[in-house]
Amino acid sequence: MRGVILRMLALMKRASFPATEFNTQMIWLLSAVTPAMLPSAWGGRIPPVTSSCRHRKLDAYVTRQTWSANDGQPVFIDIGCGFPPLTSADTAKHLPDWSVYGVDRSFARYVLYDSEGHYACFDRQGAFIYFQPSGKPLHDSPQAASDRFKSLFSDIAPRMPISEDDAGTIVEKDGYRLVCNPIRDFEALNLKFVESDIDGIRLPPARVIRCMNVLLYYGKDARQGMRSSMGALLDEGGILVSGFNHPFGTYARYAVHKKDAAGIKPCEFAFSPDNLRPLGIGPWLTIEGEDEQADLLADLTGAIRADRNFWAEFDRYVDELQAKQGICRRGSDGYNHFTEEAQSTPPQFVKEKSAAVWKQLEAAGYTDGAVEALGRAGYKAWKNPVGDIAVLPPEGSLTMI
Repeated sequence: MRGVILRMLALMKRASFPATEFNTQMIWLLSAVTPAMLPSAWGGRIPPVTSSCRHRKLDAYVTRQTWSANDGQPVFIDIGCGFPPLTSADTAKHLPDWSVYGVDRSFARYVLYDSEGHYACFDRQGAFIYFQPSGKPLHDSPQAASDRFKSLFSDIAPRMPISEDDAGTIVEKDGYRLVCNPIRDFEALNLKFVESDIDGIRLPPARVIRCMNVLLYYGKDARQGMRSSMGALLDEGGILVSGFNHPFGTYARYAVHKKDAAGIKPCEFAFSPDNLRPLGIGPWLTIEGEDEQADLLADLTGAIRADRNFWAEFDRYVDELQAKQGICRRGSDGYNHFTEEAQSTPPQFVKEKSAAVWKQLEAAGYTDGAVEALGRAGYKAWKNPVGDIAVLPPEGSLTMI
């Protein structure tokens, strides 16, 4: 965690993020939420959990591209789909005419649920992999809950038929439900799942490969090698979309690489406008050092903040809208303070109110204003098809090798 915090502070400084924008929610995220998403909290594994609609905007990005005529059904590969693989399922529904493959390095053989929706995953040998609480409160500590699930699995598992064909087989006891090969329950006519490391994937050439919230867990050299391996899976004219976003799709930053006859090169780096005045730590979150996307986002944010023609009015209007929505208010000390309502209601309240703020800012033309500010700073910038701020990556940045 020390490295995460130090890198965050360095990126804030690089982006000219003032101390007066630091708030209590950021402190809570750093102390309570971020430690739980580190591999050390998952036995060295990358956290496999994702959420529905997380990549809805990226699905829309795909549909709004101009694709050349191509024989056969286009292929979409979602690398690091996790469990439950809700983002892959979303994509398959959004792209019914595509073949969608959800890929992950390992899927649990068994999942044991309790009546509250908390669950634990176990491998083929019955070894405990990880425990995941639901949105409901735990009645015991996470460690005690894990121990409880391990004991129950030992009791229930012998009742489960042993066969590779028992996908979706369920055994129930005392309100607990053990499911065999649960990943197969998510498959559809145009959605299949493949258990594989990136360099071992054997699938048809893809028109689109998406790899979100995976590469940030690896060092720079490993990231570049993994992008190269993914690039080799692209069909000519295909794109690789890789980056990071929060579970609700907020604080998105992503690079788009395109393959043509000359090879694979970065053609776009984009980020959602909410990175400019965040209430959370998303724009600054890195797991490993030399995160080139986080560095570029910080540089772009700093360039926009330095634009006097744009930033002062934008900054003032964000304060005004956040106050009107009852999220937070600027105090006499210069800091933003969350309202009592925002502090006493579920996190969904702040998410919905913040979404309303950014929708109004977009309607008022402030995304276009940020794009113009980057243009004045020397970047080739535009608003991409899904409303995010995009630039042509500077020479030498975001390269595959």
